[in-house]
Amino acid sequence: WRTSLFTGRTGETLRAILIFQLPNQNPASFLFACSHLIRPVMAEIELKTAPADFRFPTTNQTRHCFTRYIEFHRCLAAKGEESVDCAKFAKYYRSLCPGEWVERWNEQRENGSFPGPL
Repeated sequence: WRTSLFTGRTGETLRAILIFQLPNQNPASFLFACSHLIRPVMAEIELKTAPADFRFPTTNQTRHCFTRYIEFHRCLAAKGEESVDCAKFAKYYRSLCPGEWVERWNEQRENGSFPGPL
């Protein structure tokens, strides 16, 4: 398959157009088939990152990541586990924070030793 990916800055929508190709198929014959016999299967995927935040103007996004993680857990505490309103905060911290940090913070929350205010 072939992929075209259009990137943007933080907070902008990223769009990807995927065109699927059969395995072991010659690219030239694939393009001919797509243009003359069938239409390519196309899917548009929308990916979003956390929006720009005036509180974090520098390139170091460590504090931004930590703040979004805390905002997510505060939202869960205030509105409950089933709240749809908290989903945006989850997307934000997941797009900003390395997975290892999130795992460590989750363990710290479970142990009662998390350093941040929740």
